[in-house]
Amino acid sequence: MLTRLLRWLVQGGAAPRDRHATSAPAVAGEASGARALAALRDAVALVERGQFDAAATLLREAIELKHDLAEAHFRLGKIHEQRGELEDAADCHELAVHFEPGHVRAHFALAGLHKTQGRHAVAAEHYRRVIEHQPEDAAAHCNLCFALYETADYRQAREHGERAIGLDPRLAEAHHDLGLVLTATGEAEQAVRHFRRALELKPLAEIAAGLGHAYRDLGHLDKAIAAYDRALRLTPEFGDAVINRAYAFLLKEDYRTGWAEYERRFAATGTRFRDFGVPRWEGEPLQEKTILVHAEQGVGDEIMFASCLPDLIAVAGRVVIECSERLEALFRRSFPQAMVHGGKKEDPVDWLAQFPPVHYQVPVGSLPRWFRSERAAFPQAAGYLRAEAQRVREWRARIGAAAGKPAIGLSWRGGTAKTRSHLRSVPLEALHGLLRPEFVFVSLQHGVVPSERQGPVAVVRSFPGVTEDLDELAALICALDLVLSVDNTTVHLAGALGRPVWVLLSPSPEWRYGLSGEAVPWYPSARAFRREQGQGWDAVAARLAPELERLLLLQPRSGSAPP
Repeated sequence: MLTRLLRWLVQGGAAPRDRHATSAPAVAGEASGARALAALRDAVALVERGQFDAAATLLREAIELKHDLAEAHFRLGKIHEQRGELEDAADCHELAVHFEPGHVRAHFALAGLHKTQGRHAVAAEHYRRVIEHQPEDAAAHCNLCFALYETADYRQAREHGERAIGLDPRLAEAHHDLGLVLTATGEAEQAVRHFRRALELKPLAEIAAGLGHAYRDLGHLDKAIAAYDRALRLTPEFGDAVINRAYAFLLKEDYRTGWAEYERRFAATGTRFRDFGVPRWEGEPLQEKTILVHAEQGVGDEIMFASCLPDLIAVAGRVVIECSERLEALFRRSFPQAMVHGGKKEDPVDWLAQFPPVHYQVPVGSLPRWFRSERAAFPQAAGYLRAEAQRVREWRARIGAAAGKPAIGLSWRGGTAKTRSHLRSVPLEALHGLLRPEFVFVSLQHGVVPSERQGPVAVVRSFPGVTEDLDELAALICALDLVLSVDNTTVHLAGALGRPVWVLLSPSPEWRYGLSGEAVPWYPSARAFRREQGQGWDAVAARLAPELERLLLLQPRSGSAPP
């Protein structure tokens, strides 16, 4: 885009002149400027009558006459937007703000274009430029609040959301966007107030869905479902409400309803359903049939849903499992009765030719619909994945040089900005008091940054690269006495291996962990330590300390039986 702008400036709008040439008379320049303004006025009139092609021609003439006429660039950009020519539109708006840095409408237009393409940080800068020139513009503060929310800058997002409401208390979008911020920061009660006010001002599906999220985080699941129902009455098939309504039923442990609703996840999230050219399995008998289970979502979900694979293998003639290439070795070892192929979801499907003809296909996330219809149907025995025994022995020898001290794996960060990392992660300083010399702590954290290797956490042993290889990580986990982790893939892997894992959960955990209690339905070896509303992670660490004392008494050696 920038190259095109520079080419235009050099070749047309601001061509360099021969330094020996004489300047055109000032009167000629004034005449050109007057003709440019007249063309601009006529173009605006044509736009109002819907004659966009003729208006665009006049605007180009105006720009030829006066290359720095910012309003003409802006108006031409709006015509490109109307035609769906977004790159050309952005070029025009960039030229408008280049020639007139205070052109507020062009900054707004650029922000909108960047927003629709997910470039929220760039959009935020344009909203800031608007506010520089119009500090009392409530809409600019509101839009900046949303852009900062999308970049996880919640502190500043809140400031601008509150400023927008202060300037215009009836701006529904500002109440909605501030509600999103407050939900993200765990202040669900305040979020409810803003979402309800936004709905009073403007009943929109996205606002009703936001209210549902806040109720869900407060544990008011019936109210959450009612809010999602309202969103769907306002906009049928509104994806955010569809998928979160399913999650709410699963949180309620109404699994029959929840899994049925979960089947709408592909359309709700805009995810392409992968078609392997055979019928989708809908519970038909599978004796003497071959069924393909194919991957979806992330590695953690693949591991969790894989708990249903033994159930499927028990009733099917043959099972072909497609999984992430990172899980292939682990799945081959763990499900020897099945045929396993590891790859990427974007790969061509010609690999399927190496296996017997397939009669049915099913995404792995659809298996619980058939095998986890009630709480009693979840695994009662710990562990369905198997690490390589020799690697486990090697890891025990490697970390067992600590004179019989219990070995604890530690992971403190989970998710991304979009998946609520700030709520799922634990500040390392909150765990410092647990790092006692009576234990050996081993880092299981993926992507450790230099600042996380300083201070008391420096005593945590690190094995660079081990989290890149899930089969190696599985062996290390099996060599430990305990895994202490926030909600991330480490929990799924430890739980699937049947190893004791203590999960640190925020007051609004992901749907798979349930709302209360220590038990985790998917993993009998997991134990939930929940942070209550209004508490800090220090309170959770205080509950962990005596539990580690108990571990010290019961498990003096690495790799021994769970407590």
